[in-house]
This record gives sequence, structure tokens and C-alpha cells, in this order.
Amino acid sequence: MVGDQILFALGSIITALSNWTSWHFVWRHEDAAIEGGKRKASERVFWFLFSYLLPFLPLFFVMLGSTGSGVLGPALTKWSLAILCALLGFLMSGLAMSSWSWYRKNTSGRLPEQAMKNFIWTMSLTTLAGIWWLVLLLWRVL
Repeated sequence: MVGDQILFALGSIITALSNWTSWHFVWRHEDAAIEGGKRKASERVFWFLFSYLLPFLPLFFVMLGSTGSGVLGPALTKWSLAILCALLGFLMSGLAMSSWSWYRKNTSGRLPEQAMKNFIWTMSLTTLAGIWWLVLLLWRVL
């Protein structure tokens, strides 16, 4: 069903956008605290895969599943989507809760003022992404 593809594409886009905006507007300023100001190449590769490729795996399974090309069987599609939606839902919700906890503990500002101005809306986008995946899990997958 094309509706599923659109819903999972929106979830993937919201998650990748949330990860990018959180890094670009808030957390990249934290790199100044790291020795030399740069992360190791292995860390950058991990965060790229985690932030920009992992969110698109559910869409990949929907496209290959019975609502897409039909390459994967319905059972494999359902289990894969259930695992990935739960994973992304809990990861994004956990990131949002962790960010909120950090915000409440560090109001004195380890980050520049401009980053703190963007903190709430980027955290809200992360929360939306987490809720989106959990809703998809309960509404469309299970």
C-alpha cells in the first residue's frame, strides 16, 4: 500500500532531519571540548550510519515487503519493521529524554548561547521522531 510507504518515508525523513538539526544547531559546539576539536574517523562513520542510514532501514523493508516489490515475505517484513520501529522509537525517545535531562542539569551553559536558543525545538523534533516510530509500530506494524 502506498500509504505505508509514505508514512515510513516521513518517519525516516523526520528522524534524519532531527539528527541533522540537533547536531548542526546544538551538539556540534560540544566538539570544542574534545581534544583537538575533532572526533576520530571511526566515530564520525558510526554517527553518520546511526544518524542518516539507520532511519531509512524501515523504509527499505517496506519497499521490499509485500506492500512494495514483494521480494520479502510478509512475516520477514513484519518482524523487521517491528524490530526497527521499536528500536528507532526507543532510541529517539531516549535521545530526547537524555537531552531534556542534560538541559535541566546544565542551564549555566556549556554550549554557546546560540546553541541553547535552538535546543528546545531540536529536542522537540527528536521527540516527534520517537513518537512517530512508536505510533507506526503500534498502528501499522503490530
